[in-house]
Amino acid sequence: MNKPNVCLALTRSLLLVLLASALAGCLSNTSLTDSWQAPGLHRKDMQSVLVVAMTPNITNRLLFERGFLMAMEDRGIHATASYSVLGDAMPNRDSVTAYVKANGITHVMVSQYGGQTVTKEVVPESVRTYYTGPYYPSYGGYWDYHDSTITMTRESYVDTTTTTMLTTSVFEVQSEALVWVGRSKSFEVDSIAYSANDLARQIIGAIRN
Repeated sequence: MNKPNVCLALTRSLLLVLLASALAGCLSNTSLTDSWQAPGLHRKDMQSVLVVAMTPNITNRLLFERGFLMAMEDRGIHATASYSVLGDAMPNRDSVTAYVKANGITHVMVSQYGGQTVTKEVVPESVRTYYTGPYYPSYGGYWDYHDSTITMTRESYVDTTTTTMLTTSVFEVQSEALVWVGRSKSFEVDSIAYSANDLARQIIGAIRN
């Protein structure tokens, strides 16, 4: 292998590592907080699931549903993303009901926005003095090394954290009953759609066999 090809291979490897690190950072910001499950529900009963993300943003809907679909199929659950069968229009009860009854779907999993909470914390002013020493003096202290400290002040500011909640519900098609519901939160609003795969794994893991 010549030198340009080696450099190209190393560059691609580095990009893959950086991408994996970035995705891991996003995924860690979304987590399942609590859930409820009907006694009669078992994961093995979820033979064919329609995944529905209730958002008017078609890009977020596609990313979210695809993330759920991949995670469920990894666990042996046949899943269908609503965007692939219902189109770009916002899913509604009539369109979902018509599809699931005509295609042998056993369960419908619906995720939707559950609100936001904003937390504000005042971080007080801080004053710190650092010893610089005679070896690395400032320009003014070059001629007088006894002046070997520097004081830095950070002004007070307000730290704002926005938490976005999602509610995910699972319905049994035959009875139309709610059989599982859980809430999840994300500290990175823009990464929710990209965190869908990780969130789906948490939800599937929380459903008893």
